[in-house]
Amino acid sequence: MICLRYSRFDYSMHEDRANQFYLPIRKYYPGLKDGSLEPGYAGIRPKLFGREKGPTDFVVQGEETHGISSLFNLFGIESPDLTFSMAITEHIAAKLLK
Repeated sequence: MICLRYSRFDYSMHEDRANQFYLPIRKYYPGLKDGSLEPGYAGIRPKLFGREKGPTDFVVQGEETHGISSLFNLFGIESPDLTFSMAITEHIAAKLLK
């Protein structure tokens, strides 16, 4: 189900908005230099969802999915999923070493 509340969406990036983040961030990271922040993404981030499965943040596809040995497709992996990068690496390494 899709519910739209607005007839127009504005996904433009405004670099000047970064200025409002420097002071709060410097409470935790005092060495943050001016000009270090830049916009990264504005828009809709789709969620992976299947009929048999609920929503998921990322998908790892190996040979069992596409039939090509030693090829792994990693879909939807970005921050904060990058905190799991070692676990993902270990998972893929275990499959390669079988």
